[in-house]
Amino acid sequence: MQVFKLFMLILKKKLPLALTFVVAFMGLYLGLTFIDKGEEKFTESKLNIVITDNDNTPESKALMEYIGKKHSIVTPTMPLKDALYFATVDYALTINKGYAEKLAEGGTDGMFVSKHVYDSYSVAYMGSWLDEYVSCVRACMASGEDISEAIKSAEEAMDINTEVTMVSSDAGNANGFMTGSGFFRYLPYILLSLMIAVLSPVMISINSKEVRFRTNCSNVRPTSCVLQILAGSVVYVLVIWLLFTALGMICIGGVYKGIIWLNVLNSAIFAVIAAFIAVLVSMLIRSHDSVNLVCNIVSLTMCFLCGVFIPQSLLGDTVLSIGRFLPAYWYVKVSNMLTGADVFNASKAMQYLLIEAGFAVALGIIATLLYKTKLRSAEF
Repeated sequence: MQVFKLFMLILKKKLPLALTFVVAFMGLYLGLTFIDKGEEKFTESKLNIVITDNDNTPESKALMEYIGKKHSIVTPTMPLKDALYFATVDYALTINKGYAEKLAEGGTDGMFVSKHVYDSYSVAYMGSWLDEYVSCVRACMASGEDISEAIKSAEEAMDINTEVTMVSSDAGNANGFMTGSGFFRYLPYILLSLMIAVLSPVMISINSKEVRFRTNCSNVRPTSCVLQILAGSVVYVLVIWLLFTALGMICIGGVYKGIIWLNVLNSAIFAVIAAFIAVLVSMLIRSHDSVNLVCNIVSLTMCFLCGVFIPQSLLGDTVLSIGRFLPAYWYVKVSNMLTGADVFNASKAMQYLLIEAGFAVALGIIATLLYKTKLRSAEF
């Protein structure tokens, strides 16, 4: 078992890197999942507003009073420019002289002057709110009401709140696998990263000319050498997969139940795929310095094209057409069913798993053939 021991010795030097990936992944997952577990509610933006009323009419005073119900009317303790700059005031509104007259006549220009430092959603919202208020008053006046009645009717109409509920496609999932932040959803990225960044350098080192020539000169048979390397790879892949399977149970607060076991099976198949990709990378590149670059390119490209980071429903047809030729696409298809992003269909889920397994078999055959070819080459 000399080759196996050598494999483990080289792998041991890469364990700090593997631990870094695991900690970073768990930090990302916990940050996305547990920062805000409360019910999501929509609330209107409330601004600190300075109002200057140059019209001083009942209509302008009614507007000021109504703004005070929705926002905080403040008096700056410093010059207005400084208050805006230091964000103690969000919005400065001036009601121009002639506001009431223009409101009654249906005029639109020169009713308000606003000042603000930063363009933001809140500032745009305030401008839109003022336009809506004026439009409401005019609509009520057009229906035959006088100006005072129209102002009251407009306020009543604008006070009618629309109930807004933040809905996710997997709302109520008792297992906590939330779409976009679920534990298993992001596993393809971390599995690819861990396999390529850790396993590929180990394979490069153990298959280097010096090590291979010394092995050939020893009493270790080539078949035994290959089997020991395979055994070392299997141990690493199995440990990584079991680690994330256990972490998944910790994150959901219990053991897997029902169809959630399909997520475990799905991750196991993809772990094998990631391992074969790492083996292929180790045979296609010779430099350890290039591994990290290849790792980022392969993992990020596959995850973006296949819907790991961005839901597949938001990806274009061209991107999805390319993604179908990558194994992570089918992984995500199964994951979407289990998180509620897609309707669960047992036959389709098994079909996607079989396609994913087909990728594993194909990559295994390619890796085996390429490895045999490289063994016969003096340059490997």
